Amino acid sequence: MADLDTAGVLVQIPPPVKKRRRPALACEQCRLRKVRCDRNSPCSTCVRSGNPECTYQPTLLARLPIVGLRTRPASLDQNIRDFAATNDFSSGPFTGPTSAHTPSCRSSSSGATIETLERRVRQLEKELKSALGEGRSPSETDSRLSLASESERHSTLTYPPVDDTVPVDSGEIEKRNFVRLPIRGTISKTRFFGQSHWVNGASLLWSNVGFWAQQENTSELYDYFQKCKVLARVIKARRMPALPALSIGSNVPARPLADHLIDCYMRTFETVYRILHVPSFQAEYARYWEQPQATSQSFVVLMQLCMAIGACFHDDVHSLRAKATGWIYEAKFWLMLPPEKGRLTIPGLQIMCLLQLAKQTTGVNADLTWIECGSLLRAAMYMGLHHDPENLVRMPRLPAEMRRRLWAAILEICLQASLDAGGLPLVSLRDFETRPPANLDDRNMDADKGSSWTRMSAQIAIFSSFPTRLAIVSLVNDPQCGRASSASSYQETLRLGAELATETRALMNRLHSFPRDERGVDGVSPFQLRFAEMSMNRYLLALHLPWWHDAMRSPTFYFSRKTSVDAALTLAAIIRPPPELSSPSLTDFRRLLICGSGPFRGAPVHAGLTINLELLVRREEEGKNQGLTAAPLGSSAELFGVFDWYLDWWAARIRAGETNIKAYSFGQVQNSLLEAIDLKLGNEATMALIMEQATGRVKKAYEMLKAVAGD
Repeated sequence: MADLDTAGVLVQIPPPVKKRRRPALACEQCRLRKVRCDRNSPCSTCVRSGNPECTYQPTLLARLPIVGLRTRPASLDQNIRDFAATNDFSSGPFTGPTSAHTPSCRSSSSGATIETLERRVRQLEKELKSALGEGRSPSETDSRLSLASESERHSTLTYPPVDDTVPVDSGEIEKRNFVRLPIRGTISKTRFFGQSHWVNGASLLWSNVGFWAQQENTSELYDYFQKCKVLARVIKARRMPALPALSIGSNVPARPLADHLIDCYMRTFETVYRILHVPSFQAEYARYWEQPQATSQSFVVLMQLCMAIGACFHDDVHSLRAKATGWIYEAKFWLMLPPEKGRLTIPGLQIMCLLQLAKQTTGVNADLTWIECGSLLRAAMYMGLHHDPENLVRMPRLPAEMRRRLWAAILEICLQASLDAGGLPLVSLRDFETRPPANLDDRNMDADKGSSWTRMSAQIAIFSSFPTRLAIVSLVNDPQCGRASSASSYQETLRLGAELATETRALMNRLHSFPRDERGVDGVSPFQLRFAEMSMNRYLLALHLPWWHDAMRSPTFYFSRKTSVDAALTLAAIIRPPPELSSPSLTDFRRLLICGSGPFRGAPVHAGLTINLELLVRREEEGKNQGLTAAPLGSSAELFGVFDWYLDWWAARIRAGETNIKAYSFGQVQNSLLEAIDLKLGNEATMALIMEQATGRVKKAYEMLKAVAGD
């Protein structure tokens, strides 16, 4: 195209630049790379390339805070459509309304119109704030947020296409709490703990005492902590067997002690996890003492793991912990011996199951059980246990029922490990078709119908709630849960909580309907009753405690706070039976909580943290209500009583060989903080009180560790 200039010279005029009629939806980085952008913040392409954040071209609608909104008020939508219909967004600057009389507002004389448009934008922003609620909690705001699909985003739009996920300024997001997702876990050293792990409860408390941690590295408290760490390393090193000297079967104790340890296992864990066929085990056990050298290595390993579990119930201080640790390492050594395919047998699976339980009762890497449960589950699937025996090959009743029993026990062990570690379950209901085990007694496996009570009755009753508990762990530890609407997630939480509560009542009524027997052979034992109820309430606490933070901001979630406290108090009542209920079976349960690790340490810690959190919140609420005529909050005497017992329980664990003193000292810190709140102390006086009392508590722990270490 050519034209004449003012001098009459013919000059070439460049063609007009074609303007983009839609705002750019992809981020600038993806546009430069010419790759598809998924429009997240940051997008997947930038995440893979290591770019910490995306940037987008500023457009008019990008300035409007409509990030991720699924629904908006009808009046606001109409205002936006009217505004969009009267404006041209093809260029970066704002443009005014266009009509037959006003063809364009891009000239310098359109200042008044631009001011009118800017006022209109501010009005729309104000209406959006009012619609969402400026002071709402993150969860309430998140309930309006979602990452809708492309069809959902564009199906209701009549104005130019807008990407609802275009990010605004990060400071604006933080200020408005638009996309703040709920906490889904905690990083500790090299590990990630999901929401069902008890440490997430501790993270709610730590903010109250964080100010004292900054000074501990120059204090007497820090010095004693370091001394305790040195002693802990010494104690752990003495428990480790000499690995080059491992010899399977060389450390079997004399028969009286062996009989006692086997009996401890049979009356406790074998009554809730049916792993062995007891008559077959007893016959092989008798043959071992007649001809030890003629017994297979697999049975020796199996027998030693039973004794390692039974050692937890031997006394109050776990005096056989070092010997049990040696048996555990012998089992691990046996599993690594060639040929490894020779371990894919029913005895091999029984050894793998008992090994996980022995690690939890002895404290040998009990917090890593979830990792090894993956191998256990896959070994069982490789052997076809996830298929019902009737769908495989014809086999007698005994091996068929043993496969069903083992599969049920493996599912329970893996699910418990997922709850403890805060990890995703390793299996879903779609992954297996095996029927639950039959209610048949070990000595009458060929019967067509079992009696009302057998040694299988407790396991079958507990296993009936497995689908609900699996759904709870899947929901709580789902890494994508933060992307869903808080309202929908909370509705699912309430549904699963109600379902679990119903199943818990049915389970306990079922167990209480059976006859009673201290050994759990001819009836249900107190150990079985408390073990079952403790397990069920742990799932309920793990389900509702993650909503505590939201309950502090909105009464909508108050039910979760109340349910968490009720579950914690129930756990406390189960864990510390009154003295008048003393019995041999209850003694076994008490020793399990003092000497055991994994879930048997995590359950009291989870409950104690929740109760402590409730105490602190009540103190804060009572302080806010000063001067009001309303009655004070309910008595906290019960909560204080439970927490005092919790500190005594942890001291008993240290005397029984527990080397971690952080929970013991942290409990004293919380007590000191409550005392400071009651005395209305300032920050400096509060810190001084905490440091003084915490130092005294750590000194006590140091003396107990010295007694455990001996020389």
